[in-house]
Amino acid sequence: MNKLKILVVDDHHAFRNMLTSFLKSQRSVEFVAEAMDGEDAIYKTSRLRPDLVLMDIHMPKQNGIEATKIIKEKWPSTHVFILSMDVNEFYKAHLQELADGFIVKSSMKDALLAIIDGNCKMSLK
Repeated sequence: MNKLKILVVDDHHAFRNMLTSFLKSQRSVEFVAEAMDGEDAIYKTSRLRPDLVLMDIHMPKQNGIEATKIIKEKWPSTHVFILSMDVNEFYKAHLQELADGFIVKSSMKDALLAIIDGNCKMSLK
């Protein structure tokens, strides 16, 4: 089974650590890298070429929306999922046009397990 390379992008250190620890415990994950803002996410995507980027929206320097646009333009095969506390349906629909998906942070664990499983299956094709 091909294992996933994942980049976690969030400006909150504690949240990044929690999410990174959870992902590292999954057998289908090869490695997890971290970025603290959009600029860092673009740089690390260019260097590490992750299969999956989990991107927060509200961050300093460069927000997740701007960073996602650049990542999807430069590396279209990289899957980007937006992470947010906001469940506004209009907002969610707009972001899903830009990214590969949208995850509400409060229901993140089950959503991530489904995404990881789905991405692993896709990478085997």
